Amino acid sequence: MAKLVGKRYALALFEAGLELNNLEKFKEDIKSITEVIEKEELLQKVLKHPKISKDEKKELLTSIFKEQVSQEILNFLYVIIDKRREGFILDISKEFVKLFNEHNNILEVTAVTAVEMDNKMKDKLITVLSNKTKKKIVLNNAIDKNIIGGVLLKVENKIIDGTIKGQLQNIEKAIKGATI
Repeated sequence: MAKLVGKRYALALFEAGLELNNLEKFKEDIKSITEVIEKEELLQKVLKHPKISKDEKKELLTSIFKEQVSQEILNFLYVIIDKRREGFILDISKEFVKLFNEHNNILEVTAVTAVEMDNKMKDKLITVLSNKTKKKIVLNNAIDKNIIGGVLLKVENKIIDGTIKGQLQNIEKAIKGATI
């Protein structure tokens, strides 16, 4: 249900952004709202609380976001509150970013490495991925000391494991599965 609600509202917002020629601004606004909501657990609880009135929730969002986001996005948040869908704001945001990326031929990739990648390595990886996918690559680098070395790529719903840890696990499976 959450995914369906998220898609429906995200599509409505996306179409409004297209009509108003304001997609980029909408994406920035939605991302900043998402960042605040993800960081503030109390805000999430307040938005989801059934005994807090719609007007109080709207006033709260206005006080937090009035200076940060466009009036159209604030109005969109009000509609979400009026329809009692405030628990789906993060899902809506995620789906909106997907639609935005599809529309602009953007692919978000997370490269998990043992140490921070330098700019030269990032540029090389972006070039390789861009050539293979024919899309503009937005690369995020996450650090995980447990992978020992190599890189683990997270592309949409796929994971490409080029890490030493992954290779060692494959060898371990092969050894355990071998019959003598």
